[in-house]
Amino acid sequence: MLPLAAAGLLAACGTDVVLPPATSPVTEQQITLSALSGTDVLTPSAYNMLFLLEIRTDETTDFDFAFEIGPDTALGVGTTGDTVAVLLPRGVFGFTPDGGLQTTTIPYDSIMRAPLEGYIGDKPTVIHAGDAVLAASRVQQCAFNVVRPRVAKLRIDEVDFTLRRTVIRVTIDPNCGYLSLAPGVPKD
Repeated sequence: MLPLAAAGLLAACGTDVVLPPATSPVTEQQITLSALSGTDVLTPSAYNMLFLLEIRTDETTDFDFAFEIGPDTALGVGTTGDTVAVLLPRGVFGFTPDGGLQTTTIPYDSIMRAPLEGYIGDKPTVIHAGDAVLAASRVQQCAFNVVRPRVAKLRIDEVDFTLRRTVIRVTIDPNCGYLSLAPGVPKD
């Protein structure tokens, strides 16, 4: 039994993992997040990638990234004092920095598969309208001892500095362990 378990753990570390067939199609949704500061506490400021929900941070810490607007100097992303919009992964708040965000120059519609590595889990990511960002959730235990995050691509549709909110299109694979962001039920 021990060799079988060890083989499962080794398989979970690589990219060529054998998973059971996916059952759910890649999902697309539009979310609206209000800044953590300067907005009504009753509006969601964070997103839970495991349950595909906008989250209020005063009610739970069960989220993967949050949204904020503030001076670049205060947010740790610059030195000019300019007002910027950022997505904040869990690690910024002192939680385990598994998962995270990564910027990309690949056009949103061209992203068909998410990488397993390269996500930044403990630093803010500056965003602008039109940007594409890759996101990884907290890691989760999938079938056959595979431990992976849920992955998504984000298109920043709007950043409104006056209303202190952002509108984001999220394309996410709801199947545990899969990396596909192409339409339909994933094959890998």
